[in-house]
Amino acid sequence: MRSLCTLALVTLLGATAAAQTIQYPNPAEHVLTHREQDPIVRGWIQKRFDTVLPMLMDRTGIDLWVIVSREYNDDPVFRSMAPLTTYSSRRRTILVFHNPGGGRPVERVSIGRFNYDGLFTVVPTHNDAQYEGLRAFIEARNPKVIGINESEAWNHADGITANEKRRLMEALGPDLGARVRSAEALAVGWLEHKLPEELDGYRHIMQVAHMVIREAFSNAVITPGTTTTQDVVWWMRQRVVEMGLGKWFQPSVSIWREGQTATLQGVIERGDMLHTDFGIVYLGLSTDTQHNAYVLKAGETDAPQGLKDGLAAANRLQDLTMMYAKVGRTGNQALADALAHAKKEGLVPSIYCHPVGYHGHAAGPPIGMTDYQDGVPIRGDYPFYPNTWHSIELNVTFPVKEWGGQPARFALEEDAAILPDGTWDWVGGRQTEFYLIK
Repeated sequence: MRSLCTLALVTLLGATAAAQTIQYPNPAEHVLTHREQDPIVRGWIQKRFDTVLPMLMDRTGIDLWVIVSREYNDDPVFRSMAPLTTYSSRRRTILVFHNPGGGRPVERVSIGRFNYDGLFTVVPTHNDAQYEGLRAFIEARNPKVIGINESEAWNHADGITANEKRRLMEALGPDLGARVRSAEALAVGWLEHKLPEELDGYRHIMQVAHMVIREAFSNAVITPGTTTTQDVVWWMRQRVVEMGLGKWFQPSVSIWREGQTATLQGVIERGDMLHTDFGIVYLGLSTDTQHNAYVLKAGETDAPQGLKDGLAAANRLQDLTMMYAKVGRTGNQALADALAHAKKEGLVPSIYCHPVGYHGHAAGPPIGMTDYQDGVPIRGDYPFYPNTWHSIELNVTFPVKEWGGQPARFALEEDAAILPDGTWDWVGGRQTEFYLIK
């Protein structure tokens, strides 16, 4: 019966993916299996190739893009172009995108043997003759600009290795080789730009991430005086594995406690404020969330007002950060203005936001880093675009009156989207109240 139900859902998802009307399940009842996810992700990739890629190639002035990836040494862009059924690039994979202009479709080919479930047209060559095949393909198209993923500043756009670049340039020769330049703006644009359909899926993914945190920060997992922070971390790891999802970093749980001036690890006690940093990978997309909980003392029904004031201060810093991070402005401009405004209001802020999506720390403009509160070189001068996602990550150090004015750090992280009209929207809401543990 389970297999028949799954097959029916797969058929439904395959049909609705084309119609862009996927109804995602309640994650408390069902998380999509890999088989159910596959047609959704494939549909996204296909539409991105047809709509996003030509727009970006026009914007960046690159009419032919070459991506060279090798098995277990993938170019960072490769995963976003491959179906879920692909574990890694195969042997040497050479993907080529040619934009003929004039509104015509972008050609996408794989030089060699692998079509990746039909997403690419194969230009057949022997494994030892791929670069010869590549040269012949390029000569026939005669592009003005050949883009490769090589970049000093952008790790996501620096996928070609020294060996593969050497072989590429040897194959192209001096004439075609003179047309090669960095495709960093194209690679970053491809990774950061998202479809409305992807945002719909991401809202479902965020529900799952929040559900796991909510379960972890509850009495179903935590018994005050007995449970340790590592017990909770291991529970979160196992929960994600049992749902068939991935992690792009290991979760953490820490304690702020009255009388202590730094975060702690160990047994969770009543009166503790707990913090977690947690992310999952689902439908090929990554989340990044930091939430907080309070362990009630005997007779308490809510967190102390001083802790709630600290959380509200962190929410205020979120508002200020997004107020200054506008389409067309840069990450460094948003950082400087948000920090100045926050300090004027008497806050003690730190802002270190980053894009999110195909990678946890994804391509696009950072708004500060923990060790770059005066601005991030080069990448911080990149502008914000619509249809991009960002993890609003920051903290406020705030004195807790019930703890004798002891400062505590209130750290929050929520994923948000810049919509097509340039406005911000929380993907799955944001934390404004503590999880309460009895």
